Amino acid sequence: MNAATGILDQKLTRAFAMLDVDGDGNLREEDLLALSNRLAAAFDLSGEATKIARLREAFAQLWTHDLSTMDADRDGQLDRAEFIAGMRKAVANDREGILQRLSVMVDAWMDICDTDGNGLIDEDEFQTMYIKSLGADPSDLKVAFAKLDTDRNGTLGREEIRRATEEYYTSEDPQAPGNWLFGNL
Repeated sequence: MNAATGILDQKLTRAFAMLDVDGDGNLREEDLLALSNRLAAAFDLSGEATKIARLREAFAQLWTHDLSTMDADRDGQLDRAEFIAGMRKAVANDREGILQRLSVMVDAWMDICDTDGNGLIDEDEFQTMYIKSLGADPSDLKVAFAKLDTDRNGTLGREEIRRATEEYYTSEDPQAPGNWLFGNL
């Protein structure tokens, strides 16, 4: 395995671990739906059914169109190896499609995290999302936010998050800012 392949596999392994909400080593649609519930709880959105439903639908579409098709042994769940191989294949065969579905998910995610409604994610919103919904390390997140804030304006806009998401799931460049989407590798 070359260094670039190692970087992408590291990122995909990290994404898998964060998406595997119950931590059982397998990814199922229920994990994604639980993640949307955690995110809603992190921002106390009990009265925001529309925002929660939009994120759940984005995750459901990602599961239906992409993730479920990666299930090589057809057991209804993905293990880490299936996820890594499947993401690589999805990007190679339908890059624009998977990036579009990820973009829909990013928009729904941002609508939940953007508590002040300014269309941007500030560092507090970013930290709240990762700490309360994914249990991320706050010290990693401070550095991650700075790396992702490519225009250095103290906030993350939709385009910065989309670009970071694309880099995270597709780039083999070890210096890509998007490598920090889920904190330090």
